Amino acid sequence: MPYKRKRCLIIVSALLGAIFVFQALAGCGALRRPAPAEDLPGAPPGGRQVLPTDPRESAQLADRLARVAAETPGVNRATVVLAGTTAYLGLNLEAEMDEEQTETTKRKAAKRIKDEEPRIERVMVVTDVDTLTRLENMAEGVRRGKPVSAFTDELAEINRRASPITD
Repeated sequence: MPYKRKRCLIIVSALLGAIFVFQALAGCGALRRPAPAEDLPGAPPGGRQVLPTDPRESAQLADRLARVAAETPGVNRATVVLAGTTAYLGLNLEAEMDEEQTETTKRKAAKRIKDEEPRIERVMVVTDVDTLTRLENMAEGVRRGKPVSAFTDELAEINRRASPITD
């Protein structure tokens, strides 16, 4: 009798274990489904507005935003590269601006870009000549059809050097 009882307990335990494993595996299916898209004010229902990923469309939008930033008083020339929802803004400023004027001009130009394109969440502004030149080279590459992802290392370096303008 004890042998049959022990054998029955082993079988029941094995069945319960198998059921538990199958339940756990079936439950993981919910984790693999993508999360629903967030709805933003002004966004079409069911999806978040994203910036263009096609290099040519991205370059056109970046050029338009650069023109908007260049209209900021104190800015001689502006360059924009878009990556995700971040705009990398390079500014060539008028000579002999003090630090306070430089910061004010950077904030105004960043605000103009955000006001012009609400899909942009963050603006990284650079004014030093070396980084501005790198940004101009990236913008030219995107205009020629190169994807922004080809400039990942350069953008990561700019992220380390610049701080985002938040307003």
